[in-house]
Amino acid sequence: MNILKICLFFSIIVLLISCEKQDLPQENKEAQMTNEHKAVLDKLNEYAAIDLNVDLSHLTSNERTLINLLVEAGHIADDIFWQQVSHDAIKTRDSLANAETQEAKDMLKYVMINYGPYDDLSDKARFLGSGPARRPLGGGFYPEDMTKDEFNNYVLSNPDKANLFKNDYTVITRENGTLTAVPYSKFYAQSHKLAMKLEEAAQYADNPTLKNYLIMRANSIRTDNYFTSDLAWMDINDSNIDIVIGPIENYQDEIFNYKTAYEAVIMVKDPEATKELEMYKNNMNNFEKNLPIDEKFKNRTIGDGNIIQVCNVVYFGGDCNQAVKTIAAALPNDPKVADKKGRKLSMYKNHMEAKYEKIVKPIGELMFSPERSKYLNGKAFTSFVTLHEVSHALGPKYTSNNKKEEIRLALKDRYSAIEECKADIVSMYNHKYLLETNQYTNEYIKQAMTTYVAGLYRSIRFGGGAHYKANLIQLNFLKEKGAIFKKDDGKFEINEDIFFEAVKDLANLILTTQAIGDYNKAGEILDKYGIVTPEIENEINALKQIPRDILPKYIY
Repeated sequence: MNILKICLFFSIIVLLISCEKQDLPQENKEAQMTNEHKAVLDKLNEYAAIDLNVDLSHLTSNERTLINLLVEAGHIADDIFWQQVSHDAIKTRDSLANAETQEAKDMLKYVMINYGPYDDLSDKARFLGSGPARRPLGGGFYPEDMTKDEFNNYVLSNPDKANLFKNDYTVITRENGTLTAVPYSKFYAQSHKLAMKLEEAAQYADNPTLKNYLIMRANSIRTDNYFTSDLAWMDINDSNIDIVIGPIENYQDEIFNYKTAYEAVIMVKDPEATKELEMYKNNMNNFEKNLPIDEKFKNRTIGDGNIIQVCNVVYFGGDCNQAVKTIAAALPNDPKVADKKGRKLSMYKNHMEAKYEKIVKPIGELMFSPERSKYLNGKAFTSFVTLHEVSHALGPKYTSNNKKEEIRLALKDRYSAIEECKADIVSMYNHKYLLETNQYTNEYIKQAMTTYVAGLYRSIRFGGGAHYKANLIQLNFLKEKGAIFKKDDGKFEINEDIFFEAVKDLANLILTTQAIGDYNKAGEILDKYGIVTPEIENEINALKQIPRDILPKYIY
């Protein structure tokens, strides 16, 4: 009998211990969670998940079918980008494909956001697995062990191959120890599948100019010749739908800025909002004439073909979708196309509205006193972004030195940051012109200045990259000039009396550096101003509770 009591007693004790463990599952999970898992959860929380509704009710049946086919094409472009972003991107992604633990599932989410194991918001530092501590500068465009000197020496020794090696649309490989340039159309097997999908989509394009573009773009993807399809893209008119697809931007090539990365943007136009932007188009030649730069560097005209459109995004894929989501684009990048047809400036309305509400406005309310933060304004944010894209089309396209080469080629790896800085600071300078010509009011300029400064911190918080460095240049320069300062209470203020004079000085510095193709001067600017000072680091840390970007889900 005593033995039975003793057994019963121990059974109850075991049961109570078991129940106690079951009552505290969350605490146990927290204790068992790895540092890596905690870190990646914090990183995921830096992205504000948001549903973006896109109204397609005004589209015809054919147009809705066309949208679906273009999204399928976008997925193919996205697959190609996975090969371009880094040599280990796909391997890392696929290693987590059958994730069963919550940690592995969360890691996969962050890998998908960044297109690989390198954190775009932390200067591309590795956050998962073994390998390079930082994303290789050449991404997947060059052999992993290739050096910059090796490339340059090969080109110098083989001048007949220089154009092919520097071409926007070739991948550099190593065959039997020798560097080789392989055209995209041969290197990326999916490119032919993408071309066929665009041709299939073209069958549902009732708009003849859009149909023509899709057919010509398919041919470009097969031949690696994008000039004619870029011209055709500029000729699209009266279409409810537009698309950016193919190898577009050079940001991923951090060695030379030569190679272009695949992306896809499927968009539905907002015709009413587009009409409001005619003022900017009508002033583009005036903006060029008003640039704070020597007259000899100005264009006589930037053409009448420039298009400004407001769109809502239906699909983002590839380069533009990596980590930070683009809010606008000025394309094509080819200066020969811009000389002939101008540029198309596409404003992504649903992205801009989401970023203002989730990020820019909260930043401004935290950093400014109520007397200044009352000037934060969503329209001022979208107008700045619009004028940023307009400003990409302004200023010199070729150097004035003996080489007369594209500025992109002259400034090499320093080009993207300098160009993004130009677009930002010239955008603000154009605000001054619109004020002086009575197209903007003093009240609106206050809103524009205030929202612009908050926007600088929005972009700086993205981490390493062209836009990050561009915004650091502006912030440090304007602080140095006293145009932006802190009051005794620690809140930011703007010296309106000297603000635009400082803007003018920076615009002149950047535009002149581009005009003469001064690679060394570009380096000096980046070294002096493109840095995070201890003060800026503290200011960024104070914004930690605010999301750094959005993670949209498109509903249509």
